[in-house]
Amino acid sequence: MLLAIVAVYLAAMLALGVWVSRTRVAGVTDFLLAGRRLGLLMAAGALAATHFGGGAVLGGAEYGYTHGAAGVWYGLSTGIGLLALGLLTARRFRDLSLFTVPDYLAGRYGGKAVRVLGALLSLVALVGILAAQVNAAGRAFAILGLEGMAAPVLAVAVFVAYTALGGLWAATISDAVQLAIAAVGVLVAALVVLARAGDAGGLGALLQAKGVAPAYFNPAGEGASFIFWLLLPTVMYTLIGQDFYQRLFAARDARTARAAALAGGVFLVVVSALPVVVGMGARALAPEGLAPGDAMPWVLRELMHPVLGGFILAAVLAAIMSTADSLLTSATAHVVKDVWIEALGRADAGEERRMLALSRVVTVVVGVVALAIGVSLPGIVRTLIYSYTMYTAGVLVPVLGGIVWKRGTRAGALAAIVAGATVALAGLAGGLELGGLPVEIAAAGVSATAFVIVSLFSSGGRAQARA
Repeated sequence: MLLAIVAVYLAAMLALGVWVSRTRVAGVTDFLLAGRRLGLLMAAGALAATHFGGGAVLGGAEYGYTHGAAGVWYGLSTGIGLLALGLLTARRFRDLSLFTVPDYLAGRYGGKAVRVLGALLSLVALVGILAAQVNAAGRAFAILGLEGMAAPVLAVAVFVAYTALGGLWAATISDAVQLAIAAVGVLVAALVVLARAGDAGGLGALLQAKGVAPAYFNPAGEGASFIFWLLLPTVMYTLIGQDFYQRLFAARDARTARAAALAGGVFLVVVSALPVVVGMGARALAPEGLAPGDAMPWVLRELMHPVLGGFILAAVLAAIMSTADSLLTSATAHVVKDVWIEALGRADAGEERRMLALSRVVTVVVGVVALAIGVSLPGIVRTLIYSYTMYTAGVLVPVLGGIVWKRGTRAGALAAIVAGATVALAGLAGGLELGGLPVEIAAAGVSATAFVIVSLFSSGGRAQARA
């Protein structure tokens, strides 16, 4: 029964891709930006679905199992990030009618180098986050008995196929459906866990009987450093992530973009606790020795009727794929727009069909690369945070600094990107510490310092006041 329900869901996603490719995708703007025609509900759903994926659902349950109530901070951070995006930059950036974040960097500072560096760092983040979704999909399909490479290959084949066919139109339409399925599915899973435990009090009693510490029930129980480690990289990435700005650029106007970011943020805050409850329930009800990453799969497999379990497994896959398709279209935008068209100058107005074909090929290639990386990465949320950190360390300061400080120059932006990314890489790979600060804060501080000093003393690359 599980297999039949999931098979119907996957077939529906493929059919959606075929239908969208025939009815809505005529060129690159349709493929990458849905023709810039998204209304409030579609744009809000697309923004929320970009975060509400494998990290939020499977990773959230894993963190709930391990860290208890404090595991909610990853989900909360995604909602806070979208709220900050809506309040700070959504309207301003949509007014610019761009394709990518590096479009802004190139327009603000001039030159190809800042565009290419920004695009490459963003690609690292996007592929890293996509690899985490591949990892999560493998865990979800393992419930059906698919082990080894079969599970992630099947997942990648499906979401790459419908995204390559329909681009952002297919991703956006599927996101609206998948977000609703995922939210309802995770809510049902949380209610089932509470019902099996007796109620919230019964869940607490079972956990206490297993010897968990009182801090397990406290959202701040893991301490400030744990909260900041989850909150800061996620919020910082959301403020400059291509996967979010692509959806803002696809909104019909600036007011819609801002309202969509705020609505998506509220939604994510509301649902943030649900996967955590599932993880805590798995720890309370499962036999000793269950791996934290198997918390959600165990609940689906052991506590639910096959029909209900099949529905919720489809919901988990919906969450994963709603994020994966967003990442695919964003990575494709970088390769096609920033590298092929702008950096290499390889397209003109008469090559629309050729660019559309290239976009589809790039989508497939990115999916295959993410598959190769994803099958070797053990931690979903940790992979997300590392990917966020690498990108934000280099690009956050030039983007936000370009808005608030008109004296920023091209040389300053390049120095900020290189310095921030280098410190982040050293911190993640070699344990570099600066005064005990988290690596994302240290890297952003170094990036900001380089941006200001080099801008003040550089003589080239006069700042433009586009933003």
